[in-house]
Parts: sequence; C-alpha cells; structure tokens
Amino acid sequence: MISELRISHLGVIAEAAVELDTGFTVVTGETGAGKTMFVSALSLLMGRKVGSGVVRKGAEKAEVEGIFTDVAEPVRERIEEAGGSADDEAIISRTVALKGRARATAGGRTVPISVLTDISSDLITLHGQSEQLRLKGAAQQRHLLDAAGGTALAEVADRYRAAFENWRETEARVSRIKDSTAARRERILWLRGCLETIDKVRPEPGEDETLAAQSAKLGAAAEITRAVGAAHDLLLGSEIDDAGAAVDLVHQAISTITDVEGSDKELVTIREALGDAVLRLSDSAAELSSYLSGFDELGETSLEETEARRAELGTLAPYGQDVAEVLDFESRSAAELAELEAEDRDLDGLDAELDGARETMEAAASALTEIRKATADEFSAAVSEELTALSMPKATVAFEISEREPTTHGADEVRLTFAAHESSIPDDIAKIASGGELSRVMLAIEVVRAASESIPTYVFDEVDAGVGGKAAVEIGRRLAKLAQGAQVIVVTHLPQVAAWADTHVTIVKDDDAETVRSGVQELTDEERVVELSRMLAGMDDSASAKAHAAELLDNARQVKEAGVGSR
Repeated sequence: MISELRISHLGVIAEAAVELDTGFTVVTGETGAGKTMFVSALSLLMGRKVGSGVVRKGAEKAEVEGIFTDVAEPVRERIEEAGGSADDEAIISRTVALKGRARATAGGRTVPISVLTDISSDLITLHGQSEQLRLKGAAQQRHLLDAAGGTALAEVADRYRAAFENWRETEARVSRIKDSTAARRERILWLRGCLETIDKVRPEPGEDETLAAQSAKLGAAAEITRAVGAAHDLLLGSEIDDAGAAVDLVHQAISTITDVEGSDKELVTIREALGDAVLRLSDSAAELSSYLSGFDELGETSLEETEARRAELGTLAPYGQDVAEVLDFESRSAAELAELEAEDRDLDGLDAELDGARETMEAAASALTEIRKATADEFSAAVSEELTALSMPKATVAFEISEREPTTHGADEVRLTFAAHESSIPDDIAKIASGGELSRVMLAIEVVRAASESIPTYVFDEVDAGVGGKAAVEIGRRLAKLAQGAQVIVVTHLPQVAAWADTHVTIVKDDDAETVRSGVQELTDEERVVELSRMLAGMDDSASAKAHAAELLDNARQVKEAGVGSR
C-alpha cells in the first residue's frame, strides 16, 4: 500500500504531502482545485507517459514521491535488479522537467521509467476514464476473463501457448523444407560432387606442406649431396683425398698437449675440451652420413612424381586454400549432406509431425475454451450480483465466447456483453453501456476480483461519474466493502460516496495568489461535515446541508459498524 504521497509543482498543486492509511480514503475538492492532479501523481509513479504540461506555471519541474509499504516480492526483486534497495518499504519518485527528459528513481537509485511500469501492477490498480475505454477493447476483455480464472486458467493457457508455438514452428519448418525442395536437391547433387572429387584425391593432413618441402629438396638434390658429402669428408676424411680430416687434426692437437700437460694443470682442461670437440665432430659426421642415406631413399621418388601430386592437390583449390581448409570443408559438407538427405527422405514424416502438432494445439485450445466458459459463467454471475447491490438489479454482464482462428491467445473470440434490463438484448458493452453504467460495472468487477486476487491499492477516479441518489450510496457501500481487504483511494464529487470513507482528504484551492494554488488537507470529523455540505448544496454554511451531511456520515458509520456488506 502507499503510505505517503508528496507532490511538488504538479499542475495547480504547489506543495503537498499526505499520509495515507489502509481502508477507504476519499479525495474531494472544488472544481479546478486539482483533484485530477492527485490521480496524475499516482499515474506518474506507475510509469505512465505524461507531457511537460503537468509542470506548474512558473516552476522548472514537477516532482512526485510515494512511499510504499508491505511491497510484494516481485516489486523488491525488480527494484534490486535495477540497482535500488527495497525491503518491506520502497520509495519511488518521478520528476518531469519543462526541459529535458523525465527521471525516475526506485529504492534510492535512478532507474528507467520502464521499471515503474513493470512494478505498477503489483502496487496500484488505477481506474479512470482511460481504463473504462480499455475495458471496451477486445484484448482487455479477454485479459479480464483470463485473470478471473486464476492459476488454473493460467496453467491451461500456458500449455496452449506452448502447443501453439510448437505448431507454428513446425508449420514454418515444413513449409520451408517443401518450398526449397528443388534448391535442396540441387544442393545435394553439388555436395555429392564436391565430396567425390575430394575423395578421389584423398588428401592427408599436412600433405601439402610435406610435398612442398620434398619438392624443394629434390630440386636441389645434386647440390645437396655434393655439399653434404664434402662436409662429411672434411670431418672424417676421404679415401681419394689425402687432405687432413678435422677429427684427425684435433686428435693430433690432443696428443701434442698431452705430452706437456703435466707441467701445467690448465692444459688438462684444454685437452679435455678438445676431447669433447672430437666427440661432437664425430656425431655431426654420423648425422651427415645418415642424412645422405635418407636422401638416397628419397631419390626413389622423382621430382616429377612429387610435382604431379602437388598439382593433384591443387585441383582442390575451390574447396580451400590448403589441405587443412579442404578437409574442414569436407567435414562440414558431409554433415550438411546427411541433414539434407534426411530431410528429403522424411517429407512424409514431416507431414505427420505437422498433423500431430496441430492436433495437440487444437486439443489445448479446446481445454482453454472449456475453462474460459466455466470461468465466464461463474465470474459473470458474481459481477451481475454485485450490480444488483449497486442499484442495477436488472443488469447483467456476460462473456460471449465464439470460435476464431488460433492465435497465441487461443482460438476464442471473447466479447463482454451488457444488458441494463431484462427486456434489453445483450450487446457489446462498448456499444450500449453509459458512462455511469460502465463505472459501476468496473467497480463490481473489482469487488469480485478482490475476493480472489491480492491487490494492495485501488485508485478510482470519479467511478461515480454519471450516477447519483441511491446508486451513489450503493457505490459508496461497495467501495467500503472493497476497502475491508485493500487500500482504496477514490476521487469523487458525490457526498453520498464520500460519506463512506474512513479518511477524507480535500484539495484546497487558494485564489488569492496570482495563479491558482492548491494544497492537500486531511479533514477532521467536523470539517468533513462542512465539506459534505458544500458538496450537497454548494454552500458550507447551510444548516440544512450540514444536517444532511451529518446524517449521511452517521448512516454510513452505523452500516460499517454493523458490517458493511449487509443491506
């Protein structure tokens, strides 16, 4: 519930702060005093769009702040998700500037206005002229019926939506497959040709790099063997050349040093190093010899054969720049081919799958229609009973449910009908209900919904428009009944309604200033009598009006003490 509302420079209201309690709070005031701004302030906290025209003349910005207590878990979670902080209490504010963008805060943190929109349904249910217009819309009427069905209907609706989405997706997939049959089969033939070409060549991973190195080696075979052989002979010596070999020369050096190393220990270290050099030279000579042996074996493969294989790999260039890319293309193409061939084989199976998906969707739609009809009967009877209590004993509302093409919301066309009298032919409520009748229908609906839904705060903006007399008294009674389980805030011009309130707030207008200036004031019992007399007779000092006002208050108080639901 909202426990405190602060308003600054909103319309004719300069500064106002009002504490709100549970139960029934009524807001009254003279025409032009700013009663509408009170509702506008709550609309701002709900994230609704407004223009800069709501800013009071002479001010740069309008500000509204609301303190909400006992907030629901979804509200706390959404505020914390946006970076704010909220426990049992949440502070929400909205600022509208003449220049620049509007700003919203929740839980002490600036948040997108969409956050206020997201949490508004868990904080306030607002009814005004715009809400009456929405009740005339088909989508709103369907939403009203589904909400009346509670979790049971919601579960059936969820199952239907899942079945509907599956049917739509299956239908789109089957259609896509069938529409692309020719293109798919052409693709299959092309992929098969590509894979056959690759398979004929059958490249091996890294083969192109190996062949490139081998080709370079074979191209310089004569130079390589001559140079490697010469290097080997220089290390170990040659049978046809008496030139000293490197290993022999080092051995001679070792022998020479050995003769004198006894005279200087440092020569021992040098001689040992020369010994290591002999071993390394011998190892290198062995490696050169092994290289020549391997090169001889390579000679069995000609340069022409190597180049021919490279040319063969080159024919696969359309599928990749190198063998690695070609093999990757082969792998992806094989997978795609398998999928396309499976789809081609399963066209009949896809038709059966589509038929099954539609049958499941239609069964779910029938279940949804059935529970909607049951909910419609029960809900309509309860609302019609409430209308009797609102001085419309012959009025009835009913949901007319007819078949339509399936949509995400079901296969039902939902229409809310209304008849003011037994002799009237029920018709669309948007066509035949007057403003006063529509106001009472909305109130009756909220009283019925309150029995099964947990809504913390209801706000009604002139729900009594177009009614008076006994009907106004009954509207006050039903609002008081609704307030037994929720916070109810009502803007009204009827004293018969205002008399039922637990708390009476008035918008006080000051015409002495250069511009109209209004404030908000909670009335005492004596002040309520004066305000009701003004509303009754247009005069706050009329003795008869005051007596009538006191009688209204006393009658309402007695009924509430006896039990507000009794008649």
